[in-house]
Amino acid sequence: MTSPSRVDLKERVLKAVASYNRYRSPEAVAKLVKLQKDKFIIEFSGPFCLGCGVSDYFEDVIYELKCPNFQVKMKQFKRTDPQSYEVEYAILMGK
Repeated sequence: MTSPSRVDLKERVLKAVASYNRYRSPEAVAKLVKLQKDKFIIEFSGPFCLGCGVSDYFEDVIYELKCPNFQVKMKQFKRTDPQSYEVEYAILMGK
C-alpha cells in the first residue's frame, strides 16, 4: 500500500473530526492538535460520560476515517484536565 500524502492525510483527519463533532458535540468535541507522517494527536473536550468508557469516544474517530489505504490505531491517551484528553493515534500502512 502506498503512504498517504501529508495533505491527503490532513484532509482526511480534518474531515473525520468535523463528522465526529457533527454527531457528538457538545458532549465530546474533537480538535486536531498535531499531525505527523506516522501519527496524529486529537484533543477531546466536553462533559464526557466517564462511566460509559471514555475510550469509546476516542475510538469513534477511527470509524470516521474509513480509509482504504491505511489503518489507524489508538496508541495512548492522557487526561489533560478534568474535561479534556489528548489522544495519540498511530497510522499503520498495510493490513
